[in-house]
Amino acid sequence: MKKEPKNILIIKWGALGDMVISTGAIRSVKETFPNARAVLLSNSLMQQIAPSGSIIDELIIYDEKEYHGVKAIAHLFRLVLHLRRYKFDLAINLRWHSDRCAMIAYLSGAKERVSSGPHNMMGLYTTKVPFPQGRYHEVHRNLDIVKAVGVKVNDETPYTYISIDDVKFARDFFTLNNLEKNKTICIHPGASKPIRAWLPERFREIAKKLVEQYDVNVIVTWSGKEKELAEYVASANPLKIFLAPQTKTIGELASLIKNSNMCLTNCTGPMNVAVAVRTPTCAILGSSDPTDWGPYGEIHRTIKSPLVLESYTDEQEAEAMNAVSVEQVWNVVSRRWEEIRAHPNPSLREGLF
Repeated sequence: MKKEPKNILIIKWGALGDMVISTGAIRSVKETFPNARAVLLSNSLMQQIAPSGSIIDELIIYDEKEYHGVKAIAHLFRLVLHLRRYKFDLAINLRWHSDRCAMIAYLSGAKERVSSGPHNMMGLYTTKVPFPQGRYHEVHRNLDIVKAVGVKVNDETPYTYISIDDVKFARDFFTLNNLEKNKTICIHPGASKPIRAWLPERFREIAKKLVEQYDVNVIVTWSGKEKELAEYVASANPLKIFLAPQTKTIGELASLIKNSNMCLTNCTGPMNVAVAVRTPTCAILGSSDPTDWGPYGEIHRTIKSPLVLESYTDEQEAEAMNAVSVEQVWNVVSRRWEEIRAHPNPSLREGLF
């Protein structure tokens, strides 16, 4: 940037994991340019992750899937007219694989525009960031784009918003059940698709082993249609394994995980929420490559399926999760818990592991 921008447009939308994982880059933009107005264009899910006044100044909601055909074109036209009123100096497109987002960045009227894709749209940007080939973590794909326009990154960790009500939600549950953070482990057995979730009976066995060997408490979190799954895992030991109340917001889930001393989950959106609240996390990966999508940070651990392919069909994705054994998960989870017990200070855990 030739001079510090006054108005910045940031474009990002997607699924829960995609959104959370971009927040370290988004927060860094505002921290680098504190006097600029940072406006985030995203879908409605971002209202829970980074609402106006959190790590950005304003959030504009654009749910592209709500409109089709002529209505979609008309809605996009109105959006562009609205964006141009801000007189943006800089547009940052963090949804680099979207032709539509590239066009929005260009049509916003921003004098400076930056992204790494799509390849056929690179002519729309004034700053063109090379798209990393091969395996490369999604956190860095976002950070590379903002760094290209002078953004300084002091903290790469993702972020998610937790309200006062979210804090109370978790505190009330922990108080009611006499739970202490240093003796509580969170297990989230659900996933966005069943083929991306480890088998319920194996989660149940790990929960039972944790209680029996370490005398810890386990909370099982869930949302939506996952209650039956969570109840099954929690039934391994009703006195020490607690079914959490349904989490109706991302903040409620984040607060429960933050109050836990470790988290075990699949490679899914809640994994990235756990990373954002800095709870040491053990993540089970089936088809996902840990270099791209593993839990980001030295305090976390990855449990990767022994079935490694270049690409996966749905059937092979399920096979990859089934190939992860209880013994493989237990070896990682038990060792990580012993490390955490040996170094209860979170700052020491981050520095040592």
